[in-house]
Amino acid sequence: MRESGSPRGGNRLVERIDSALVELAEIRSGAEPYRRRLLEVHASDPPTTDQLREAVVDVLADLYRVEVNPPTDLLEFSDGAFDVVFDAAHELTVLLHGLSRLTVPNTRDNSYHRGFPARAGFDKGHAMAHAQGGREGGPNYFPQAPRVNRRLSPLGGLWRDIESYLAANPGLYCFVRLAYPAGVSTDVPAEVEYGVAAEGQFRVVVFPNL
Repeated sequence: MRESGSPRGGNRLVERIDSALVELAEIRSGAEPYRRRLLEVHASDPPTTDQLREAVVDVLADLYRVEVNPPTDLLEFSDGAFDVVFDAAHELTVLLHGLSRLTVPNTRDNSYHRGFPARAGFDKGHAMAHAQGGREGGPNYFPQAPRVNRRLSPLGGLWRDIESYLAANPGLYCFVRLAYPAGVSTDVPAEVEYGVAAEGQFRVVVFPNL
């Protein structure tokens, strides 16, 4: 997973994330559960992409079952770009993960995006941005706080910087976990975790969504 040469897309992402975790009170690191899982199962440092995938899916399943009322029915499938973990019992997207991909400029289906139902007070957020290989609609959409989805605040600036970095550097493992409020029946995540393996490092940022 270590990369050679300099990353494209501006400032180094790990430095950007580490600075933001110190400066922005509304976000926090979410990496510890995944690191613990990797230490329990694998000894390699850094972990391989397959080891990261396995750890992320295992940890999210444990975390998700604490958040929602039973029963749960977690299914994993591909939407054609990224792998999706979906709870068929509650009809909720829980995770999108995979490798960032090159996307041809100006290929986003804007008419589909405009026609997708909106939620009052929220943007039609993409877990994986089109520019980094995400698809329109379906499990890739979720109600997202505008201050995080757009560059309206330092939070939105960090979210967009992560997206831009992944768009400029294809082949990096990344994931977005939608964390729902415990015990509440809703399809609006309370928090959103953005995880990325870049520059030989692994970082997870937990963003607020309410």
